[in-house]
Amino acid sequence: LTSFESIGGVPVDVFQGIPSNSVPLCLTSWENQNKSAKTSKQVVDLHKSGSSLGAISKRLKVPRSSVQTIVRKYKHCGTTQPSYRSVRRRVLSPRDEPTLVRKVQINSRTTAKDLVKMLEETGTKYLYPQ
Repeated sequence: LTSFESIGGVPVDVFQGIPSNSVPLCLTSWENQNKSAKTSKQVVDLHKSGSSLGAISKRLKVPRSSVQTIVRKYKHCGTTQPSYRSVRRRVLSPRDEPTLVRKVQINSRTTAKDLVKMLEETGTKYLYPQ
């Protein structure tokens, strides 16, 4: 038994159930990103020209909620490009972290509420969430 069979003249990978000559998923998602980037640019351009959200939605055949989200993001950030982050954002500043660890090492039965209270008393501002 081979892993490929032919359905309608197209070889199909039996194990994955997809045509063996099909485009890999990573390329397909890349195409979708390009399409969405083009759509976002069109939405912003139409919004700048004074079109309403509903009119943009009908013209581009995109849900109104998507148009609204794109416009809101553009107004807030000034761009529709995704903001990439290489790592998870920190909750505490690098200075407060050792203090917290020291407090727990001294008394391992310290509760999370006590730690939060201690941070609030020292005037620590959380870096996240904002």
